[in-house]
Amino acid sequence: MLTEKKRVVIDTNIIISAFISPFGAPAHIFKLFLNGLIINYTSEEIIKELEEVIHRPKFIGCIKTHDKQFMIDSFRSLSLVIAPTAKEKAIRDDPDDDIIVNCALTAGAAIITGDNHFLGLGSHTGIPILSPKEFLESLK
Repeated sequence: MLTEKKRVVIDTNIIISAFISPFGAPAHIFKLFLNGLIINYTSEEIIKELEEVIHRPKFIGCIKTHDKQFMIDSFRSLSLVIAPTAKEKAIRDDPDDDIIVNCALTAGAAIITGDNHFLGLGSHTGIPILSPKEFLESLK
């Protein structure tokens, strides 16, 4: 019996957390992504955000340079890069996060995030917003 792969938009904080804590739920999600077991949608804006965030001074020393490059390269090459058509303004406390919402709305995909601005919503316009733990529980 074939099961449909989950369609998701993985927030950049999940990707970064996967490398900081290699045994946590974000790392498990990143492994599912690398193995093609979930379909991640992203946009050029989200990739640019990942590239900017991962090079912030606070990540010097806790993520190796070659891991940063692997993270960016695999995120770009294994994701379905789309041009979001949705233009929602959903995250009042952090409008920069609307790029995640608009990508998910366009793709019809759930959002996986550790960001409390998102998690407080629970869902948006029918799009589930899940913590890493909630997402992994949904796979059972």
